[in-house]
Amino acid sequence: MNFRWIIFGLIGVLLIATIYRNEMSGAGDPPWTQCKESLVQQIFTGDCTLRFQGTVDPA
Repeated sequence: MNFRWIIFGLIGVLLIATIYRNEMSGAGDPPWTQCKESLVQQIFTGDCTLRFQGTVDPA
């Protein structure tokens, strides 16, 4: 029974951290979201076709 509360607590902390990061930190989107390719494809090939105009290094 105590193990269940540990799991609920971890899920709660993760939920609060995610909400804080998305809504209140103002950090913006992670850099790999600026590319059309998936993150896995960027890791293995190094390709980055920008979704929007501008210049950025691949993630």
